[in-house]
Amino acid sequence: MGESEAAAVASEALKLGEETHNQSRSPKGVPQQTVQMVDPIDKYSAFIVRFAKFEHVSQIPKDFIRKELELKGKIREVLPDGALKVEHEPIIKIPFLNRKSKNVGLLKMRLAGVELSKAGQQFITKDLRIDNKPVIFTVIKGSEQSPDEIDAEITLKKNSFSRTNLNLEVVRRGYARVPAVEDPKHLKALQTVPPYARLISRLLLSEKVADRRGIGVWERDTWVESVQSLPSQVLLFNVTRDIIIYGVKFTQQAYAVALIMAGYIASGYRKFAVGVDRITNKYNQVRQRLHKS
Repeated sequence: MGESEAAAVASEALKLGEETHNQSRSPKGVPQQTVQMVDPIDKYSAFIVRFAKFEHVSQIPKDFIRKELELKGKIREVLPDGALKVEHEPIIKIPFLNRKSKNVGLLKMRLAGVELSKAGQQFITKDLRIDNKPVIFTVIKGSEQSPDEIDAEITLKKNSFSRTNLNLEVVRRGYARVPAVEDPKHLKALQTVPPYARLISRLLLSEKVADRRGIGVWERDTWVESVQSLPSQVLLFNVTRDIIIYGVKFTQQAYAVALIMAGYIASGYRKFAVGVDRITNKYNQVRQRLHKS
């Protein structure tokens, strides 16, 4: 299934999730009541966001995941497979509540919506150098690999004015690809988790950029590599055909260049002949005057 079909599935899943979330049904014959809009972040959630510190993914309230609240922390460890261990940091730190401990619980998370290649794992573990760097993350859903992990959208804070979305960055650089829409777990998440569907829509745009540039997992074989993979008979035929085609093109271009050069030479010869005729006429005129005098 191509990128356009995958994008269509993501878009349809996103619309379905939003409609299910926004619509309110009433029994037949009963007038529908007016839905009262409530602030998505209630006082209890706001209090937890400011003061609580989570040391395990099971401590993150489901309300936070549903409301897509942004949390912050620092990357303390990068695992070889690209998973990150993040120390969550509350917005407001209270000394007697947030005491430093040697055995601080870390949140294990993976980049949501991407399948990292070997080069992508090396890019995250070694090239980026993100140990102890501050991040902002949004929990998208639980991880299929382990109940002790979460899939998140992670934004790296380089400085006060620069941020990098790691999910989009690894896909844009060709270090990862979006899971195939045939994957049942991926398809189910698209249909049931609206934040995941929205993220996939953005990731597909980055994937298209990498595909057009032909980098990373989208890198295409060179002419020599593609020729070497062919059988000997087919290889001989293709090489002979390419030699003939390029020979004909070269002959045509050489002929065109020769015609242009011949035109320049003829034009230069005519100008030279005209100049010689003028000098000869002037010389004859001067000679006749000298004879008369």
